[in-house]
Amino acid sequence: MTKEMEWNPHRGTWTEYEDDNQTGGVVIHTKQNVQPVLDRNKKLRNSGINDYGGLKDKSDFKHYASIPAHVELALKQKGIDIYNQKHTKELIREIERNYPECKVTNRKMLR
Repeated sequence: MTKEMEWNPHRGTWTEYEDDNQTGGVVIHTKQNVQPVLDRNKKLRNSGINDYGGLKDKSDFKHYASIPAHVELALKQKGIDIYNQKHTKELIREIERNYPECKVTNRKMLR
């Protein structure tokens, strides 16, 4: 088996590609250390910098969440595409309920 590894510093992910010489297939493994993302989210949430602004205050949009790769995959399995504008309400609702550690604000977006 041949192995290659790729590092994505923006997402904090390692992707390993393995060629299986017996079957001719490729096995892909993705790993991510999410602790730095969660620590950064908590720091931003506690700073309050993102608690003001947005549509409610009639100003620019503010940063709402940083989503690690494993959460993105879990959302995709639930039918929520984080890159699809039509899924925004479902995405925010899901983050508020099940992934509050991804938020960078203490503000509630949907009630």
